[in-house]
Amino acid sequence: MKNLFQSKKKRFLTPVMLLVLSGCSNFAGLRTPLYDGEPVETNEEAIEEYAQTQKINEENEAHYFRYPLSETLFDPSLEFSGAERATLQKGSYTVGEDLPSGRVIFEGHPSDFSPEVFIIRAGNVTVYDSSGAVAFENHFQEDIGVMQAVADLREGQIIEVEGDKPEIYVHYNEASFYGGRELEPSLESDNASETGSDTNPMPTVSLMAGHYEVGRHLDAGTYALKSIRAPRTPVLYHFTDGNIEVVELTRNRGGSQGPPPEVLEEWVELGRITEEEYEQTKELTDNQPDKAVIELNDGDKLYLPMLDRLELEKQ
Repeated sequence: MKNLFQSKKKRFLTPVMLLVLSGCSNFAGLRTPLYDGEPVETNEEAIEEYAQTQKINEENEAHYFRYPLSETLFDPSLEFSGAERATLQKGSYTVGEDLPSGRVIFEGHPSDFSPEVFIIRAGNVTVYDSSGAVAFENHFQEDIGVMQAVADLREGQIIEVEGDKPEIYVHYNEASFYGGRELEPSLESDNASETGSDTNPMPTVSLMAGHYEVGRHLDAGTYALKSIRAPRTPVLYHFTDGNIEVVELTRNRGGSQGPPPEVLEEWVELGRITEEEYEQTKELTDNQPDKAVIELNDGDKLYLPMLDRLELEKQ
């Protein structure tokens, strides 16, 4: 409860501050925020759209492109070929010459912190197309990076591996990775008590970092951004109708709900929380923002760099 409610000290200070403000006869409200000395004008339309979709508008999306993205990201995805696993270390590799093309799962070799070894492995993998545009990039390292990602490697692309003692495995057979554990998007159904129906469950699609094609790796439809797990705030690049839409995957949206009312009532009876805390917690739960949604059509492509897991809940 410590993180949800104000301390007694803060509750004491609040009315004091109100008295101070009310005593200022010339107080005219909060000052307009400034940037470089100029008033900031809010774009209410963009704010409303962001609240619903977390999509960045055209005026600001350029900030989310560190480099040009490859036109090949609009192309249909490839298939797992079943080729033998390849291992990449620091250096440059040509797809089709040094390793086969196809759909792959990149896996970073973990660091070894044992005293007799103590090796920190950090590998940054960037895939360039023939024009030098980026088709894929991910940093493979525990905690500050990710350890797995799925990607389409096309003939002639260049893979650059940089970092400190990197060792990146390239799997061409999904079934052999981690002893057959499924790593393509998985569909999970919530139980009837959560959906209200055991005949029409809401599937949850779980994605790791990488490339996906709608209609092939996940169904078309409207999805809510259910949960995100990533070392930093990631973005989703949505390739649709010849355009790239940028969706910011912030963690403050789609979070788990607070305790249900019956649990809160039980806590009050047990003396774990006060009546005031009950009302405050219930208000926080009732007023949580709706989860942002994304519309996906057959043939759309998704590129998800730098995240461990994204869960989408079909609406």
